[in-house]
Amino acid sequence: MSKIVTISVPDWVNEKKFKEAFMRALLESTPESMSADEVRRLLGIKEVEEEIDVPKELEWIREKDRERLKWLS
Repeated sequence: MSKIVTISVPDWVNEKKFKEAFMRALLESTPESMSADEVRRLLGIKEVEEEIDVPKELEWIREKDRERLKWLS
């Protein structure tokens, strides 16, 4: 899924600045958007759990949001 790259640089190169410049170049070369399936593949996620358990203490927040949405529609 990923590659390990080893780079030898002279002692006078500031490692922190080099790493920042490399990461900036890497980010600029990646696509602006990726599908969820691509991200799962890159991260090595095999199984996806679609159901999220909400604790009972927080259920009232979801209910309030549902009521708000009724008013908007």
